[in-house]
This record gives sequence, structure tokens and C-alpha cells, in this order.
Amino acid sequence: MSDNVINQRIEEALKAIVPFALQADEILDGLSQDNKAKFKAIFPEDSIFTASGNRFLPYMEEIDNDFKALPEQQDPAYETLLTRLVKKMEAIQLILQSFHQLRDYDDEQENPNRPLNS
Repeated sequence: MSDNVINQRIEEALKAIVPFALQADEILDGLSQDNKAKFKAIFPEDSIFTASGNRFLPYMEEIDNDFKALPEQQDPAYETLLTRLVKKMEAIQLILQSFHQLRDYDDEQENPNRPLNS
């Protein structure tokens, strides 16, 4: 697969993730104002990320920087760096998906996971 195709797919995936990260950060800001978001980091210190923060933005910035720093496909480090980038993208997608599934809904009718008897 060419560099252009891989880069295009990564870009498309990032564009799909960003709105969910921004929405999650807005929700976390609201929870924090209500003294409900009392944690130091989304990912533990020993995670694949070097960034740390209690919002998704620092992690998204790290992923973006890693993407921009990818060398040409012929570079011996390319495959290792690409694999690491994809793992970071998968990790943040998984956390965002779980976050959005578990968040409190303002309107219970909006919540597809609500108990039927509520």
C-alpha cells in the first residue's frame, strides 16, 4: 500500500475520532465543574502514550504529532512507528467508545442502554 493511501486512511480515522474526543472533553469539563471528574489521567502512566491528562486533547495531539512525524515508507523505522500510531488510535477509540456508552444522558429516552422499566 502506498504512503498516500495509508496516510489518507489515518487522516480519515482521525477525523472520525476528533468529534468524539471533543464531545467527551466537553462532558468532562461539565463534570469537573460539578466536582465529579476527579481523576488525573485518561490513561495510566505505563500506557502506550507519553502524554498525560484528564482530557482527551493531549492524547489526540500526541497521535497527531506521531502521524505528522511518520517517516517515508522506505525508512526502516516506518513499520514500527506506524504500528505504534495505530495502537494509540485503537486505544483512544476504545476508551472513547466506552466513555460515550457509559455517560449520563440528559434525556433517558436518548439512552439506548437504559433499562426497559425506567
